[in-house]
Amino acid sequence: MLNRKPYHTSRYLLIILLIALFSPASFSQPYTANDPGNVPVYNGYYMYGINPGYYGNSWDNRGLANIAAGNTLVGVPGAGCKTFRLNIPEYFTNYFGYDFALAEYAHYFSLGVRDQTVFVGFPEEGHKDPAFYSGCSIHSQMFNNMYDPIWDAGENGTPVNDNNFYALYLYKVATRYKGFTKFWEIMNEPDFDVGANGYKDPGLAGNWWENNPPPCDLLNMRAPIYNYIRMLRISYEVIKYVDPTAYVSTGGIGYPSFLDAILRNSDNPVDGTITTDFPLKGGAYFDVLSYHNYPMYYLRYWNNAIGGFTYTRHSDSGVDTFISIKNKMQDVLASYGYDNSMFPKKHFICTENNISRKSWDDMIGSVEAQRNYIIKAHVRAQQEDIKQLYIYLLGDIKSEAEANDPYQLMGLYKKLEGIGPLLNGGVYQQQLSDEGIANKTVSDILRYSRYNASRTAAMGLPSSIGGGAFTDSIGNHTYVLWAKTATDQSEVASATYSFPLAMSVSPYLYRREWNFSATMASTSIPFENIPLTGAPIFLSENLTLVKLKDPNKEKTIQQQQLALQLYPNPTVSTATLRFKLTRPSTVKLVITDMLGREVRVMSMNNKLSSGIHTITIESLDKLASGTYYCRFETEWMQETKKISIIH
Repeated sequence: MLNRKPYHTSRYLLIILLIALFSPASFSQPYTANDPGNVPVYNGYYMYGINPGYYGNSWDNRGLANIAAGNTLVGVPGAGCKTFRLNIPEYFTNYFGYDFALAEYAHYFSLGVRDQTVFVGFPEEGHKDPAFYSGCSIHSQMFNNMYDPIWDAGENGTPVNDNNFYALYLYKVATRYKGFTKFWEIMNEPDFDVGANGYKDPGLAGNWWENNPPPCDLLNMRAPIYNYIRMLRISYEVIKYVDPTAYVSTGGIGYPSFLDAILRNSDNPVDGTITTDFPLKGGAYFDVLSYHNYPMYYLRYWNNAIGGFTYTRHSDSGVDTFISIKNKMQDVLASYGYDNSMFPKKHFICTENNISRKSWDDMIGSVEAQRNYIIKAHVRAQQEDIKQLYIYLLGDIKSEAEANDPYQLMGLYKKLEGIGPLLNGGVYQQQLSDEGIANKTVSDILRYSRYNASRTAAMGLPSSIGGGAFTDSIGNHTYVLWAKTATDQSEVASATYSFPLAMSVSPYLYRREWNFSATMASTSIPFENIPLTGAPIFLSENLTLVKLKDPNKEKTIQQQQLALQLYPNPTVSTATLRFKLTRPSTVKLVITDMLGREVRVMSMNNKLSSGIHTITIESLDKLASGTYYCRFETEWMQETKKISIIH
């Protein structure tokens, strides 16, 4: 049975990156994921992701980002997190406005945070569908008017129909945040099941393979599966209109049977069948399968020989489970042709995953198991072509003495509540857990490397040893190795490995342990008869790897070199932009209004030489009075300044 974490309303880190807006292509025909050209290839590095969480009033979003990604300016090394899973619900934007965190996005971008996943949805109360489906005691939690037309003729200043609440909300969000959001998750856990049917196999009463999920069982929806497919359809059309390079993703689902229900139904609100108005099934409206997995619920099987359960509560069994769920989802997709046999193959991300640091009931949980699991999960994810893995959670919710469920002890940091810099004079007092140290180690060492399948195959690893080879952009190899655990509730394992002579690896390798990010210690060992334990190690032929950059420091240096000035500000009709180029560059200037709409674009036809330049921005009096953003771009940097126009 697949269990899910207890339903809660804790806020995720709500952050929005620096404005990067581009004019959407003219809308002509709806995009679908059944057309090969609409599903972009993902060439980015594997990203070490995090669900940031909320820990009371001693932390703000900037502080949490600092301890997740690291910020040398405040003396915080971070936990190796390079992408965030964010949340921009409609009920929040309608209260605070759509621009409530633009400055925070700029800060996160400066920390090197990239390719975020943002999950959307969750309407304000007045925009919820008032229907009570199938006799549910609670009305639908979906948006009202989703079956109104998605598009209109632009009567209200947007290309979408403003009466379609979800389309309008999503257009506003996507237009603002498109430049720095890579994956758009449609809802969070739409298949959160309170009816205990999602896990059931075909043939069992109430299973979702042969029956559509009852609306009353779907805690986050309280609506038929067709409504979720409609949400996907609106999302695909609107997001791809705004940014064809973005990815539309399911919302962190947990049950393969729910995926099957998406793929076998259309958004027809009557019965999910295909008609002229509802021409395609759900697979046409997402590029990426996002799933959630907590292995602690799976590590046992019924053993008739003993008349009870046999348990496999160790890190390798946990990682095997994490991957097996992905493979089950892949099998479902393949059965509907989404394996390139009929339609483009779907990408995969996992947006919630972890095990606890403490055992609960009959579940896995120990410091060693969690520490080993986090490294193994990152390695296996890359081997299985999972594009991103977002760990749940940045910090413990409770101390070990206070905790009363496994989710409260999944943090890369120990309990964060009450110790943040806002209530401590700007002093950071957070403490990494062993899991956090391990996460930073694997992120720091492999951040700019890619999994090398052919070199891994050449290693000839026996079944008792896990790991693989990774190669950076200048050809250096790093090998991650461990002895596979096999004993219930134990991380003790041992093996010995020698690199094949045919691989021609260096006679001596640099060895780094799971806690390298804390110790910075390495030893030189021969390439033969390498002793291994259940804790992964990192072996490199040299330590001259791609250097990790400090994006905060680099951005500050670039800004100082650019010396960008915009004056007078405020202005009536004319402004001057003064800047210094340290290299020949192509310059582009974009002015947007507060809604992110481009109102002026100035591009230099030829590259400008090194040195000081001025650009005169004229006819600003033709724009309405108000505040605008002036975005300066070159091939090597980007900076944004506000400008006020007054008449």
